[in-house]
Amino acid sequence: MSLVFDFHVHVFNDALKKIIPRSILYERLNDFRKKGRTWIKPLSSTIHKLQTSLRYLPDTARNQIDQLAAIIPLPSLLVESTLSDLKDAMWDANIDYAMVIAHPPIISNEFILEICSKEPHLIPAVNIPKGTIKPGNILKKYVKKGAKALKIHPSADGEGSDSLRYRALIRTASDLGLPIILHTGCMHARLIHKSPLQAHAERFITWYEKYPKTQFILAHMNFHEPHAAIDLCEKFPNLWVDTSWQPPEVIGEAVRRIGAERVLFGTDWPLLGNNMVVGRKRIRDCLDIGLLNDHQAQLILGENAIQLLGLSKDAY
Repeated sequence: MSLVFDFHVHVFNDALKKIIPRSILYERLNDFRKKGRTWIKPLSSTIHKLQTSLRYLPDTARNQIDQLAAIIPLPSLLVESTLSDLKDAMWDANIDYAMVIAHPPIISNEFILEICSKEPHLIPAVNIPKGTIKPGNILKKYVKKGAKALKIHPSADGEGSDSLRYRALIRTASDLGLPIILHTGCMHARLIHKSPLQAHAERFITWYEKYPKTQFILAHMNFHEPHAAIDLCEKFPNLWVDTSWQPPEVIGEAVRRIGAERVLFGTDWPLLGNNMVVGRKRIRDCLDIGLLNDHQAQLILGENAIQLLGLSKDAY
């Protein structure tokens, strides 16, 4: 059986470990959290289904609902967000490997590099925060420690394509042959996105043009407007997309227009909860209704990620 590689996950620190020593009480609370995941699944499944329909609402209504996006995931993060939870989720969804992405200051680069160094099935992606002095040098340091990709999040940072920090990071990533995971898609959730409009995939055309050998992954496929991401992929062969937050028909459209070779399986675990199971089901739905064949599904689910990262199949 081909391996499955989730190219977009996050892991949060286990606050319980800091508050409560590993003991019977800690284990009981952890068991309670696991039960909480079961209780929250019907709600999270419903929200996942509704999420893909929001793009069809008028902009004003959609923008208002987007404001809730910063609040809705919080209950699920209480019961599904830690390294132990990630391992459970990967086991439940039959996922072999995952790209774990930092998001400072909430999820530090050091934390991600540390857990990935101890877990060979987890691959680290770093995110160099604002205010970092000589960001290119810091990126090089993290690559020496095992980082395999760079994440850039324009809407959370409140920066655009003309950012000097971003330019320094892209030059360094390009020199190192490092793929860049670019958050794309405008979500009007200002609690977590300082400048939502900065995340439109079209705003970074100058990057795609200037660095044609650098591989950019348009994370979330531009969210509410995936066809814009697919349009860009048709024009620029160095662009990829991941499947997170997209329904089967959009995944199938991406494959039809740009081929399965530049589509990566991603779930954005643990946001909203149950992401991995939902993500796997969407690929199965694509197979069931004829949007994908078995070979295309295998490419998306794992083989593309291995190729993109230059990893050995024998080692993974």
